[in-house]
Amino acid sequence: MRHPGFRRLFLAQLVSQAGTQVHRIALLTLMYLLTREAAWVSLTLVAQFVARIVAGPLLATWADTQDRRRVMILADLGRAVLVPLIPLLGGKFLLVILGLVFLVETLTTLFDPAANASIPDLVPAERLDEANGLMAFTQRFAEVAFLGVAGVLVATVGAAIAFYFDAITYVISALLLLGLPRLAPEATGSAGYWLRAREGVRFLWSNPAIRTTVGLLFTAACFGSVEGVLMVIFANKVLGVGAAGFGVIESAMALGVMLTTLGFGGLSGRVPRERLFLLGLAAFGILEASIGALPVFAWTLIAFFFSGVANTLFIIPARSILQSNTPSEIRGRVFAAFQAVMAAAQIIGAALAGLAEPHLGAPLVFLLAGLLVSASVVGVALRGGIPAAKPA
Repeated sequence: MRHPGFRRLFLAQLVSQAGTQVHRIALLTLMYLLTREAAWVSLTLVAQFVARIVAGPLLATWADTQDRRRVMILADLGRAVLVPLIPLLGGKFLLVILGLVFLVETLTTLFDPAANASIPDLVPAERLDEANGLMAFTQRFAEVAFLGVAGVLVATVGAAIAFYFDAITYVISALLLLGLPRLAPEATGSAGYWLRAREGVRFLWSNPAIRTTVGLLFTAACFGSVEGVLMVIFANKVLGVGAAGFGVIESAMALGVMLTTLGFGGLSGRVPRERLFLLGLAAFGILEASIGALPVFAWTLIAFFFSGVANTLFIIPARSILQSNTPSEIRGRVFAAFQAVMAAAQIIGAALAGLAEPHLGAPLVFLLAGLLVSASVVGVALRGGIPAAKPA
């Protein structure tokens, strides 16, 4: 936080994440109240996933040739304009809501890779893990601090106010980002648009460290993301704790993530990030399997708390591995391609959970999914692990 540029980026992200969490609750609530149908709520989430998979990599190709500060400011201002239109126009036309959701998420997929690509230019290399930990902290803190506020706000004054609040946070974020230094790429090259678009995807595959890291994360998301679909079923059908217990379980994981991000800097200097990534991911798989093996509420709370810890121990090093192995001029494209891969994995994981649960039951699905995540880590470790980044 002693580096002024990073401090501005951190504060901008913290403010906009607060608005995003309020927006998220308001959006899903608004769509359900307008339709009373789960299918429309699902379509809202699908529109967001499609934007991440399709629009993100395409826009990142252009964004990598621009000043990243300008890209982030334009994305914030664009979202500040689009978000209030959801309650103003969407109440009459449901398809308009889906279109606006797609556009807002498209701008988010433009902002996030630019922010991640900017971090190595704002802090020294030895502070990269700590900086990524603080950026991860913004989202989890906003979840813990503002999800409850969002529910109260929507229930008392309506969803529209929540969208206006979100728009204001984007304006504040843009004003904070105005103080950043110029973040233009070092070189853009003269290749055509589609060649540059393929370059980001190709780099994910060609670099051994990034290929192994992203491959493992894809596997983890395919199997680990079953929690997003099954936890509410697990809490109600297996544990018998209802919606209140489900909320407590989710909060336990968010708390584990938040506390670990604050103390991550002291750990990252002692253990190489490549080894920390493998250890964290293996622990996450074991904890997920244990939830299915011991379906007891008390243990589920403990396991979810430490799953949050393990989640932080592999997510933050993963970002640092991508940043330290990627040249500055293609960093935005690589992060956009990475986001698209992870969004696709989450869709696959959600589909697998929905198909498997009626036949196997939630506990067995958790057990098998966790074991598969840990087994994939063991396989990579036996092949030599993840190569360390070579200094330029």
